[in-house]
Amino acid sequence: MDQYDLLIVGGGPVGLFAAAMAGLHGIRAAIVESLPELGGQLTALYPEKRIFDVAGFTAVTGADLAEALIAQALAYRPALHLGTTAETLAAGEAGGWVLGTSEGALAARAILVTAGLGAFVPRRLPAEGAEAFEGRGVYYIPPALREFRGKDVVVVGGGDTALDWAWEIAQHARRVYLVHRREEFRAQPGSLDRIRQLEAVHLKTSCELRAVRGGDTLTSVVLEHLTDGGEETVEAQAVVSGLGFHAQLGPLKAWGLEFQGSHAIAVNPATMATSLPGIYAAGDIAAYPGKVKLIATGFGEVGIAMGPIRTYLHPELKGALPHSTNLKSAAPSR
Repeated sequence: MDQYDLLIVGGGPVGLFAAAMAGLHGIRAAIVESLPELGGQLTALYPEKRIFDVAGFTAVTGADLAEALIAQALAYRPALHLGTTAETLAAGEAGGWVLGTSEGALAARAILVTAGLGAFVPRRLPAEGAEAFEGRGVYYIPPALREFRGKDVVVVGGGDTALDWAWEIAQHARRVYLVHRREEFRAQPGSLDRIRQLEAVHLKTSCELRAVRGGDTLTSVVLEHLTDGGEETVEAQAVVSGLGFHAQLGPLKAWGLEFQGSHAIAVNPATMATSLPGIYAAGDIAAYPGKVKLIATGFGEVGIAMGPIRTYLHPELKGALPHSTNLKSAAPSR
């Protein structure tokens, strides 16, 4: 059974930064990630979506941020267990913890959970024919945006995700129909103002997507006008859902951790420690009063957690983490 100082459960942006911080401070770490690649939501859900609230970047796509974080983490050579689902948790016979996974057991003296909101399952479009075109015209995770070049695209939803996708797709598509069942949008007012300035975007409010039509390829959609029950057929070659995802924590719920609500682990914000000794959490999955769910917040929480983790692993090393400029060798291994 593989033995580590620290198991990082989750290979998204926060988990990747945690692996780099662990390596920087001499902690032997491993990443356990259920997806077959690193990056989490950045690569799986919005690789081409631009992010505006990460320090050091005016704007950065999810894919570019993931690439930088992966390079930073891998420079310290953490062990990688990809395509591996964390399932059970048990106390080790000689202390520490044993994590049962879909690929076998892993042992560690400490665990840092950075699993975001857990696994994501898309909210399915309630439209006739949508399922038949999934992945070939109907998308819950958009393909490369160049695939929409010159096409008419329907984006469904009224939140930030839908408006962000409509904006990004409009930079490539011939025409974008933004379909929302209400007149009011849940998205930030600034996002809606930006969308309204684009000639290529046509708002279809008080409408619902009722059907998706086509043969070998998607050719049109049927919209229902909720105000009068009338129907409208719109030519389109792609539909993108902005209805969001259901988060599922799965086996984590049975680990004996204290939860706040149904999808967040309660932590001490001064240490990021959970209710179980030697287990910490950071990122969207960690909850405490005043929590703000941002990638930048998760990075800061990793910095907070790493000091207590280092002291937990090496009680003789008390106090805060040393600054990287004060380390004898802060350079990553080659």
